[in-house]
Amino acid sequence: MENIRQIAKSDIVNEGKKLMDAGSKLVTAVCSDLDEKLEVSYFFSSGRGVDMTCLRYTVGKDEEVQSLSGVTLSSVLIENEMQELFGLKVKGLAIDYGGHMLLAHDSPVMPMLKTKKAEAKGDN
Repeated sequence: MENIRQIAKSDIVNEGKKLMDAGSKLVTAVCSDLDEKLEVSYFFSSGRGVDMTCLRYTVGKDEEVQSLSGVTLSSVLIENEMQELFGLKVKGLAIDYGGHMLLAHDSPVMPMLKTKKAEAKGDN
């Protein structure tokens, strides 16, 4: 993707607001476990859906990030999902499901989070 912008985790609200004010819409966000850190990517659509911009940041697994839900309520579901599945600590969520939007009380905790580094392949 051409329009990936690396930002500081503290800039997500300001940068997201700039895109929204310019007419973009939040499409989705994804979280990836990079072993020591989490990578969070928010995807915005503009120009009748033909132009995409990605705001991406990395964050330590024990650090908090600010919710984008104060700018667009559409981020509530995906940010709750990232909290539940990856353990991303999101503060300021407009609606916080407390870890049980998708997962039942007896579900595994943070099921998408890596518990150990992948072993190197090809060392037979």
